[in-house]
Amino acid sequence: MTKNLDSKPQVSNREHHWLASMPQTPPQVPNGGSAMRHMLQQHLYGVLNGQVVLHCPSAHRGLEPTAAGHFHLAPELFVQVSGHTRFVFPQGHLTVQAGQAALLPPQLVHSEVVGPDDRGPFCNIVIYAESGALSSHVASELQPGLPSIQHLEVRHHAAAHQVHRWLMEAAATQALQGEHPCASVQQRALVVAALASVLQVLDTTDQAAKPEPALVSKVRVWVQNHLGDQALSVQGLALQSGCTADHLSQAFHRHTGEHLVGYITRLRMERAAHLLAEHEMAIKAVAWACGYSSASYFIRNFRQRYGTTPLAWREQAASNAKG
Repeated sequence: MTKNLDSKPQVSNREHHWLASMPQTPPQVPNGGSAMRHMLQQHLYGVLNGQVVLHCPSAHRGLEPTAAGHFHLAPELFVQVSGHTRFVFPQGHLTVQAGQAALLPPQLVHSEVVGPDDRGPFCNIVIYAESGALSSHVASELQPGLPSIQHLEVRHHAAAHQVHRWLMEAAATQALQGEHPCASVQQRALVVAALASVLQVLDTTDQAAKPEPALVSKVRVWVQNHLGDQALSVQGLALQSGCTADHLSQAFHRHTGEHLVGYITRLRMERAAHLLAEHEMAIKAVAWACGYSSASYFIRNFRQRYGTTPLAWREQAASNAKG
């Protein structure tokens, strides 16, 4: 049975006033950067003051090969500006309305269906931090029901590690809700700290760093969102980007020094290594979670990259953990 995780909190007069003060329609590029910062700042104060409803679904362990959707190894923070987002999980679903936010814990398989509301078209901001990289993007609905990146900024910054830790701790705090009176306050404080740090990082520009083309940055996000999709391909990414596969491959290699196919394989192998070290998942399930339909092909790719089998990697990781 699918569990309905939707909540219908009572909306105070203060929250009605705060929502009414927000933009009725999402801003359009080229003003995406300043508009994104303004919306993030509004929601930061909303979370701080308790005006923004903060949803945090519980983590569901066990990545099943039959589950539809995708997942990440780090938490994702969704800030709903207008419209709504309906998240579908293996064990239920959750609808996030305008003026609310959702913190999805790591490794929670989910899919998203978006749509407008009476305030305007769908628009949200997605925050993600992992491996020293911080991304923040505005999404809109270009195709019915599907979110599409409208404006994206990526920063490689030391503060990304702290944002990652704060969001991880905020997601873990969900397990204490109802058991400790300060759990909710702690969770909001961690999210506020993360949002404040995101705003600071976005306003920090490394003059020596060469800005990454928007096309390359968007491809990175698309790949990250679909690592577990067996249909992920350069051709599909090119179609989504509105260019040819050759042009996309050349642009990606020119600005990153890495071939796009190799980049996808590397991220899949890094995800596999993490899952093998942290979970007792069957090798077939790990292969599925990394976008491989064939366990034997996955094992061959893993051995080529790490010089050992997935099972031997797991045993070595367990041995290292024991000291």
